[in-house]
Amino acid sequence: MNDQMMNQPKHWLHLLPTLQTDSHKYSRGYVFIEGGYPMTGAARLAAVAAARVGAGITVLAVPEIAFQIYASQLLSIIVKPYANAATLAQLVDDERINAYLIGPGAGISEHTRSSTLDLLRTGKPVVIDADALTAFAEQPQTLADAVKGPCVLTPHAGEFAKLTGHTIAATQTLKIAQAQAAARTFNATLLLKGAVSIIASADGRILLNNNAPPTLATAGAGDVLAGLITGLLAQGMPAFEATAAACWMHGSAATLFGPGLIAEDLSPMLPAVLRTLASQANH
Repeated sequence: MNDQMMNQPKHWLHLLPTLQTDSHKYSRGYVFIEGGYPMTGAARLAAVAAARVGAGITVLAVPEIAFQIYASQLLSIIVKPYANAATLAQLVDDERINAYLIGPGAGISEHTRSSTLDLLRTGKPVVIDADALTAFAEQPQTLADAVKGPCVLTPHAGEFAKLTGHTIAATQTLKIAQAQAAARTFNATLLLKGAVSIIASADGRILLNNNAPPTLATAGAGDVLAGLITGLLAQGMPAFEATAAACWMHGSAATLFGPGLIAEDLSPMLPAVLRTLASQANH
């Protein structure tokens, strides 16, 4: 592998958010995540990760039926219930929001499709993950046409095949070409997740992330990664660099924890990872 293509802090460390003496919770970034039901764990994992990576406020918008489940398990994350599409739209339209995430535990439905399109209409950064990707399997052009601002798509191989109609190629060179083509098609940063993840931008840039240990092959790890990306976007990082930084932190947190990892273990490792990065930035 070309060393220049490997995802390393040198590619994005200078863009990592830094706290200022006059920072406050709104200036640190406002993350909005749409939470699903009955799969409630995924969005909660993402929300905690977004907060851990520095977002000043993280809000979960959830169906009323799920409010008690979410609210009883979260303290620093704000949970806002919605009764229907109109009340959800009011939450989405909060001008203070800096970045959105949809997909973890969302379910593959017309509601997920329409919600994704509503988020994209804001023109603010949007991370589209998991079920929100598969929801457009029959309508990829609808998704592509809707992208108006910074956008990150985070498919694994199966989701990529459903969204693009192309099975992942056998060779790294062809996989990279596929990721680049999809990034151009959707005018988005595309994270093709795998043992070596491919981060592709719409303008042709590529980074390969190879610091993910096999312990990350566990339920919920991808939801944490989506939350990390969203948290960095909310703090002003560009989409390509935010995705690369989140991938690197994700792998580093897993390596730091070691054997026995489950998804809940990743976010508590982030402070140590961030301290290491801050030390590198100061030298």
